[in-house]
Amino acid sequence: MELAVWIVLLVLVPVIGLWTWNAASSQSSIHARLQEQDSRNKAAGVDESVLGQEDLRGVHGWLFRAGLRSPFAPMVFWLSTSLLFVLGLVVWSRLYSTGTIDLATDFIRSIPGGVGNVMVPFALAMPWVLIVVLSLVPMLVVRSIRRKRVLEIEQDLPLLLDLLNTLSRAGVGFDAALDRVLDAGSPDRPLAKELRSFQADNLAGRSRIDSLRRLMRRVEVPVFSTFVSAVVQAEQVGAGMGETLRIQAKEMRTRRREKASAAAMAVPTLLVVPMVVGFLPGIFVVLLGPMIFQAFGAMGQTMRGVTGQ
Repeated sequence: MELAVWIVLLVLVPVIGLWTWNAASSQSSIHARLQEQDSRNKAAGVDESVLGQEDLRGVHGWLFRAGLRSPFAPMVFWLSTSLLFVLGLVVWSRLYSTGTIDLATDFIRSIPGGVGNVMVPFALAMPWVLIVVLSLVPMLVVRSIRRKRVLEIEQDLPLLLDLLNTLSRAGVGFDAALDRVLDAGSPDRPLAKELRSFQADNLAGRSRIDSLRRLMRRVEVPVFSTFVSAVVQAEQVGAGMGETLRIQAKEMRTRRREKASAAAMAVPTLLVVPMVVGFLPGIFVVLLGPMIFQAFGAMGQTMRGVTGQ
């Protein structure tokens, strides 16, 4: 068994290394070809991270939308996944070579009542589950980063819409209002960075509609996509941007109110478990404790009368 595992490792590691080197080489060549264009547009304030990112499919697009926009991010992701998979195989091999799995299965089989026979398949599957869990760690980390990014965008969007709506009512244009809002806010927030990329696309000579569509593809958050689609539609049909922003701000406030109402309605359900765990044992002790004490006292007197002691 151990020999077979090491043979698999000797075959798998060179293949993974060759594939990683090939992917890194292709990414480096693409980055080198885009470097000349980056230097020409850098004077216009174009963000280098948004160039050459039209194809946002697969793992590359998933990492890009999570904010991991280095050209070597896919390589690092696949390399870490492969290394953790190999680590899981090594642990699996050690568990079988040292007899830990056999010892655990023998101990489980010794449980009386037939329960051990039911639990043996779970014990045999645990090493394979460990391999799968270790291999999924990079994916879970990226997923957590993506969720945090989406949450921050959803938190910043209502305030952005309200400010843009207020400035548009004051007669400020969309681009000027967006620039003022971004200057007043924190530049480290994901939404601010994406909107700066949108401004960079405009400075690079792209149309506003094309820049907005690229922005929507890069972010891919449903609430933000709804806002961008409304702005694109207003730009295409020639509708007033101020009215569009007013409607979007109103809808966003309504959506936030409904979300808050749903969260408030879910509070009683969420409080059931803390109440059962924290309050009911104390209530039972206070209410039933004296009754149980009196019952045991009466039972003790009865038993003493029967035995004559």
